[in-house]
Amino acid sequence: MCGFTPLNPERFAAWLFNLRQKKLAVSRSDASIEIWNLNNVWFIERSIASTAENFSIEGLKWCNDRLFSVGLHGLLIEYDLRKLCAKSRSAVTGEAAFCLDIHTAKSQAAIGTEQGYLNIFKIDDDEVCFEKFLDKQEGRIICLKYDSNGEFIVSGSIDAIRIWNVETGHAIHKMTTGRSEANKPTIVWCLDVTTDFTIITGDSRGKLTFWDGKVGAQLESYQSHNADILTMCLSEDESSLCCAGVDPNILNYERISIKGDNNYKWVKSIRRKIHEHDVNALVICDNKLYSGGVNSYLTCCYHPPKTVLMSPPILQEPCVHLASKARYLMLRYSKHLEVWCLGRGAESDASYRGTVSLTSEPKKLLVLQRITKDYDGDEEREGVFTCLGIRLFQFEFLDGKASLLKVDDLENKSIPCLRAVFTPNNHLQLITAPNTGGIVVYDIKYGRVSINQVLESTDLSDTITFLLVSACGKYLIAGDPLSNIVIWSWKQDKWINYSKLPKYRHPPTAVAVHPNTCNVVVVYSDSKIVEYDVKKRALSPFSKRLQKKLPEHWKGRVYPVRNITFDPRMDNIIILHDDNSIIIIDKDNNTEKDASEASTKKKAKQIVENGEETANTLSLRVIEKYKHLAHLQWLDGDEMVAVEVNPLSIIEQLPPAFVQNTFGMK
Repeated sequence: MCGFTPLNPERFAAWLFNLRQKKLAVSRSDASIEIWNLNNVWFIERSIASTAENFSIEGLKWCNDRLFSVGLHGLLIEYDLRKLCAKSRSAVTGEAAFCLDIHTAKSQAAIGTEQGYLNIFKIDDDEVCFEKFLDKQEGRIICLKYDSNGEFIVSGSIDAIRIWNVETGHAIHKMTTGRSEANKPTIVWCLDVTTDFTIITGDSRGKLTFWDGKVGAQLESYQSHNADILTMCLSEDESSLCCAGVDPNILNYERISIKGDNNYKWVKSIRRKIHEHDVNALVICDNKLYSGGVNSYLTCCYHPPKTVLMSPPILQEPCVHLASKARYLMLRYSKHLEVWCLGRGAESDASYRGTVSLTSEPKKLLVLQRITKDYDGDEEREGVFTCLGIRLFQFEFLDGKASLLKVDDLENKSIPCLRAVFTPNNHLQLITAPNTGGIVVYDIKYGRVSINQVLESTDLSDTITFLLVSACGKYLIAGDPLSNIVIWSWKQDKWINYSKLPKYRHPPTAVAVHPNTCNVVVVYSDSKIVEYDVKKRALSPFSKRLQKKLPEHWKGRVYPVRNITFDPRMDNIIILHDDNSIIIIDKDNNTEKDASEASTKKKAKQIVENGEETANTLSLRVIEKYKHLAHLQWLDGDEMVAVEVNPLSIIEQLPPAFVQNTFGMK
């Protein structure tokens, strides 16, 4: 085991759920955005890095499949989800913007600002236009929400909730919240509006209050929490409400009908103790509650059965790159990257299986500060590919000193790059996927870099999320979230379109190429595993057999496969890993024979615990001894490298949690 720089937890700032696509847009405190796909297992489908201009995100909203944000910079920003960058920027009136809501049917956006201006923007097909702003109020607008028809806007601020008529621009009702202390103002942090125009607010007193929006009167109020309520969410049918905040307990309220009357009442239902620190984001999807806050974990809980899942703040793959021969490890963080030289393991018997102690400790060689989306490196070179363009360096480590030499400037170096990879053969090339589309191939000769070829593929219809080259350097593979995976072949000194994998209905979460056979292995978000024989341009016989023999517990996995690696000594071994386990597939084992033998046992499935391995009916070996396994890859010979994020390193960086008395004690 070796210790690297601890991962810096970036708390959640804002998020919103796209019901139609079942995608969750998440912004963190560093102004980066993650798009999570929740259709099967949850995974980061794509991510957008922060920039010097877009340094803050306070509000985030979907308008159909378009994504918008506002922040302290006072801009309404629309994002291009294919290019993964800002598409347009519109200045708002009133300095910093703190909240945003969009009425999809009217294609209208409302923005609340520091100076009390409520801006209205019109969202057209090809542009965003300022329409008007409503009457100026005193003080900052902290939260706002459209009613179901888009005729009214409800805003929350200090000591008051206002209801605005969008057409006239005037406030028609002002409801005061009251104060728990005379000199301490009440801040309305969050609110929501139901279809029947019931307004629900959460404030700094920890009170959850229900208002009649038609007459501007309070209906009922609950002392829900012992501290500020920062967030709330309604279920799709508006029968259930969850809220949380500085007091991290998540309380659930249910709407019940009053017998003999058409009215209803909200009653407290379930209390969930999931987080230890502030919770500032909640959403309900398919009866599952997703929550996030200061601890930077994305959490999912549901019942039945009682289940709590937590996803650590690990960046989208690839966040680790290994130069096997040189034993260099490159780690990507949100604002910088590090290059480490791996240590050496102690000698052990050939029959020994397990971890070995280190005879030499790993050493940090380089820290490079940047804002990046991707990077790659061969044994001597590394490329840094950022939202501002591409930079290529030559890395040298001589006499205990590391140096980074800039290589000749690249053509089109100012175009942002999404993915990149070096070819491993003697004809060294840098292959990049710019956000303008296509794939650009650079030749690297004698310290000079020039464009060799531009590959245009109509088969790739979305942003490229996978780009890799086979170990032999003969095949180039690219894939997108729409399950398009295309293969090019190196012939006559150029890349030519060679084949395409069968398109599947779910997106891939991991793609890899076997170093010996060049077979492409893909794992999809519903846990389906596919092996594609590149030379025969068809699915392998093992792949077809595997789909019929996969056990039910595999199909019901809750964490996505992050990475795929192989044992170069044995072509029949495929190694997968997710957040907390390693899965080993032996292709040569007779699955039918194994299944018949296992049927006589009491347990059809045996899962390995504490690092001991046991085969189940389909020769799937599962090793469960890790927490937050970020990367696993074969190093050289009989060595593997596992990069694990220590949960304690995240907890140690968190601020103090809210202190509550429990049974008379703190």
